[in-house]
Amino acid sequence: MPATARGGSDDPPSSTESVPLDVVVLPAFAADDFTTEADLPHELEPWLDDYAFEREYVVPGANAPVLVTDDGVAITPTGMGKADAAATVTALLSSPTLDCSEAYFVTVGIAGASPAVGTLGSVFLADHVVDWDRKQTWDEADGGRSMRLLPYRPRDYAYALDEDLVATAREWATAVDLRDDERADRYRERYDQSAARGEPAVGVGTTVCGDEYWHGERSAEEASWLVEQYDAGAYATTEMEDFGTATALDRFGRLDRYLSVRGVVNFDRPPAGRSPRESVAEDIGEVTVGIGLENAYRVASHVVDRLRDGAT
Repeated sequence: MPATARGGSDDPPSSTESVPLDVVVLPAFAADDFTTEADLPHELEPWLDDYAFEREYVVPGANAPVLVTDDGVAITPTGMGKADAAATVTALLSSPTLDCSEAYFVTVGIAGASPAVGTLGSVFLADHVVDWDRKQTWDEADGGRSMRLLPYRPRDYAYALDEDLVATAREWATAVDLRDDERADRYRERYDQSAARGEPAVGVGTTVCGDEYWHGERSAEEASWLVEQYDAGAYATTEMEDFGTATALDRFGRLDRYLSVRGVVNFDRPPAGRSPRESVAEDIGEVTVGIGLENAYRVASHVVDRLRDGAT
């Protein structure tokens, strides 16, 4: 781990200077941000292994210190959930120590996915980010739809990300080989959908962001309905941070420099013949988190390197 500093050891900036950043990488969690019975990798781990983060900055309001390479790549885990993500990104954008005015921001992490769209180990770049939580729900005895958009919302709770940037990142990602695991392949065979039974691939689609970890057909149908109301296409992934990150970037006028790269580690509903409770209990997290995280890292690191080198 690098020593805490306000600048490089050879030529530290003055108290009025800030450190220019080219790319800010935003995983959700490091080892201290989550607990689990299984020995699972965390989202910060592969970056620490492969990048030389020479400097460390403590930014008030951020979830963790910001690590910075000498060639302009920064990384910090936002913490899990929308509130943590929004607070951390706001802190970065407000910091007098870090100059993010020309930086790209790249979320890199894990996600669930619809088996109709992708499979375990696939990687999706988001083209829309939809907030799952801000809606109206009620008890419904007859089994009909029990939700609607907030009738008093000042705006739609959905963001469209920059089309050109997403398309460019998708093109870069075609050069990346994805890892697979035969144990994940056996698990895929439980699903009837052809997309779920396929090999890991890179795709583009809407991500649905919520602080609730849901699993099941009814919730999946409601997520599809919600995304359709915002004219955001069909959703691909589900996660917990991106709407908070996008909100902070939008408030600072930086949303057009944002990418979300998510590796699929679970399906958002059970296979035929299994209840949601049974499906969650049978999750093979150690295997799928491993390939989902690694594939997200492979794609995202390739994209980050191209952004750092000014390929856009």
